[in-house]
Amino acid sequence: MSIRAVLIDVGGPILDEDHEYAAWDSFLVELLAQEGIRVSPAELTQRISNATRRCEPNPRVAVLWELVRPDLSRFRRLQDALREFQRRHLAEGYRPRLRPGVREALEELAGRYLLALAGNQPVRIVEFLDEAGVLRFFRWRLVSEGMGTHKPDTLFFRMILDGLRVPPREAAMVGDRLDHDVLPAKLLGLYTIRVLAGPYAEQVPPSPLHCPDRTIRSLGELPCALEAM
Repeated sequence: MSIRAVLIDVGGPILDEDHEYAAWDSFLVELLAQEGIRVSPAELTQRISNATRRCEPNPRVAVLWELVRPDLSRFRRLQDALREFQRRHLAEGYRPRLRPGVREALEELAGRYLLALAGNQPVRIVEFLDEAGVLRFFRWRLVSEGMGTHKPDTLFFRMILDGLRVPPREAAMVGDRLDHDVLPAKLLGLYTIRVLAGPYAEQVPPSPLHCPDRTIRSLGELPCALEAM
């Protein structure tokens, strides 16, 4: 069966979010210092990297618990502070960045497949993608905030496929996370392609269901990967 639709994660494959993660980590170091927990930036980075390799759903929250356990009330307070910073940073300080070569790759793909955004993102990211000149390549243009659900819920993927009127066996999911992108897509019967971009390239598959059908390093390699499937 040939592939008709390609669902593409936004953060990671399309957008370079490394600067966003760096801002979160700087805030965490300061927040922990205020609590009397001295953690160097290098140590925090290593702890987050370890949590990422384990496929923790939220590596930074997992690290917070490591550092304050078993104090649940302290954990909740620090978690709330981190979430509030992330919310404010997204609203005030976050500036999206397209990865190099993304525009050209999407233009080529749009001539062969139905493309769908498949990201856990705020709706304003759609406006940025439009301003960047790449939204026009997508048939499905909604992200999680506008859909009322998010990955790894399989409903997220079913909604997109229903909107495109394409069955799972004729679709491929392209993303950087084994837990949010590969696993739920495989459970539904989609082909899966992992993009080794950003910090989630460190994830190690904890089960066969987390193993993608193909692995690429950028969207520039995606047309050839799809042809080979």
